[in-house]
Amino acid sequence: MKSLFLILFTVFLFQQSKAQYTVNGNASKDNCNCYTLTNTTNFQSGSVWNNNKIDLSQSFNFTFDVFLGCSDAGADGIAFVLQPISTSVGTSGSGMGFEGIVPSIGVTLDTYQNSNTADPVYDHIAIQLNGDVNHASANTITPPTPISATNNNVEDCQTHILQIIWDVTLTKLSVYFDGVLRVSATQDFVSNVFSGNPKLFWGFTAATGGENNLQRFCTSLKPNFFFGPTQKTCFGEPILFNDSTLSFGGVVKHYWNFGDGSNIDSVNISPTHIYATPGNYNVSLSVLAADSCTAVYNRLIIVGSKPIANFAILDSCQNKTLRFSDSSFAAVGNVNKWFWQFDNSQTSTLQNPTQLFTGYGNKNIKLTVTSAQGCISDTLYKNIYVNAQPVANFNFSDSVCLGSPTIFTSSSTLADGSLTSFTWTYSDSSGVLTSGANVNHIFTQSGLQQTSLQVSAAVGCQSEVISKPVFIVPPPNTSFSYSKACENELIQFNDSSY
Repeated sequence: MKSLFLILFTVFLFQQSKAQYTVNGNASKDNCNCYTLTNTTNFQSGSVWNNNKIDLSQSFNFTFDVFLGCSDAGADGIAFVLQPISTSVGTSGSGMGFEGIVPSIGVTLDTYQNSNTADPVYDHIAIQLNGDVNHASANTITPPTPISATNNNVEDCQTHILQIIWDVTLTKLSVYFDGVLRVSATQDFVSNVFSGNPKLFWGFTAATGGENNLQRFCTSLKPNFFFGPTQKTCFGEPILFNDSTLSFGGVVKHYWNFGDGSNIDSVNISPTHIYATPGNYNVSLSVLAADSCTAVYNRLIIVGSKPIANFAILDSCQNKTLRFSDSSFAAVGNVNKWFWQFDNSQTSTLQNPTQLFTGYGNKNIKLTVTSAQGCISDTLYKNIYVNAQPVANFNFSDSVCLGSPTIFTSSSTLADGSLTSFTWTYSDSSGVLTSGANVNHIFTQSGLQQTSLQVSAAVGCQSEVISKPVFIVPPPNTSFSYSKACENELIQFNDSSY
């Protein structure tokens, strides 16, 4: 990087000799692209003008950073001004340095309420002509509007973005503050204001009076880049770095250092680069702007490795919900997308899905994973075995007398494997369980009873519970009656048992 900065510095010194801006009054240059217009001192005025005229017969799109101070009671504001006079104009007082400049167009950012100029109470913005800051005048061609769409006070110790767009086709001047359109005006400014002269100086003016504020502006120079929405950042694949540098006057040169020891790319604005190995790389973009300013943007990017798909299953029984536990990983990067294909025409994009198989046997599961860097794994083909579910059934001796054992014989089946557990439940036993394939039970109550059976396979799969009614015959009640009995007479006995 030493040679790169030497090149930038050499070009910087050469460009500096050209004197891009003229600084007047209390204004001062802070660094290559930032200027202070007024300090926190009363009764100051400052202006900064670009020495190269612009031509209103061509469109422009200027973006600046503006700082309007930290005191809500401060004064007075700043103005972006277009004028054909010279690079040494500007005034002091409540007119923000713009007052009295004729002819001119001013985009005024007024942060102080002056009653003699019909100022609203909030910090306001307007497009005004010919150095006239009175909002009641016809020279105010847009109504005073809050500078910010979100906050009536912009003397908030924050840097804001001011964008000014001239569309020559529409003869329209539009002003945006923090990305939101605030005011616009459409008219033939060249004819109506500048008597047919389209060549103008541009710059900023500001002033303080009995109150003050630190007021600054910077011409924008913010190197940056982005990746397209479908761009993968994987090793071995071409990665397109889309330049999105924000520069006031355009960029003369880009210098890309991809952080992997490769040569600096000073040719391409939006280069394509291939990384030979995965890892974390610090990418550096250095830019040289047309106004001789330089800036550097550093960003750590992750160049991902190819992820490896894998999983385990929890439970493996037919007709039961199987839980799939993902164990996929990437050596560099992180897995954030999953695509499962099950052996029953079902799919899922969950990390840990569940699935129910109505048939038993081998099931072929497919899993593909993708990392946050867009790197895609090979498809994993993995066989799992879904164990058969037992089917419970039993036979029994029905209509058994109370007090006699009822015999139950399991006729349960299992398509694959062996049964190891038989759980019997009887309605007269308060949930007491008896195990065994063939059992007997003496019911303690007569009438209609119920017996249930659930069986389990050696692998743990359980059947559904089957229940059957059992009728227990109660013991008979014996009784009889007889007629009046007399000695030496026949007695009649009548059975009434039931």
